[in-house]
Amino acid sequence: MQSLNKIMHKFSFGIFFFVVIIFSACASGSNQVNSLEHENIIEPVINLVEVNKYSEYFVDINSYSTNGDFYQKKYEKEIISIVASLIENHEMEIFKNSAGFYFDKKANIRNRLYLGFDFETVKDNNLDYGRYSTFLIKENVAVIMDEVFRLSRILNEEEVAGLVIGFKWQDGRSNSLVNIWIKKEDMILARELKITINEMYQRSTITNNEGKIILLPI
Repeated sequence: MQSLNKIMHKFSFGIFFFVVIIFSACASGSNQVNSLEHENIIEPVINLVEVNKYSEYFVDINSYSTNGDFYQKKYEKEIISIVASLIENHEMEIFKNSAGFYFDKKANIRNRLYLGFDFETVKDNNLDYGRYSTFLIKENVAVIMDEVFRLSRILNEEEVAGLVIGFKWQDGRSNSLVNIWIKKEDMILARELKITINEMYQRSTITNNEGKIILLPI
């Protein structure tokens, strides 16, 4: 009987030890996931001068018909940090009143918002619309995407579906525009090297001046 009690005691201790190990492993895994969500995010430090300097790049808060106004207010510092870095560090020309949250008006899905920026470019080559659009996307989008990942947690929001980047330029007497709508799932896959940047572009939706979906030689 005593021998049986000893066996049961050892068995109970073994179960307890096993449960402790499993619980510790789960807790460790959970912490690892949480740390990955905030990996390499730089906390923005914005002073009043910078707010006044870069706030003119925001979309007019009164123009929203979605929750874009809520997210623009919530992430004001992060968006200013992104705008400031793209202008100061990468010498990009951002259109004023273009930094904000957009939705696909044709699909009319107002709870799928895309953080967006419009950029002004100067065309100094003989490339046609398609090839110049491809050049702009390949030359700039990865840089912009890296700044968004580095300076913001915006993409952690469930309602934020991704990133939309517009490029505008003068081509002769006409104004030209190309937009690329990138889903955040594809951005994350590209960042984790599970797909190439070109594959990310190919999975994205690209639209022209008229808002029509187009294919580019990417």
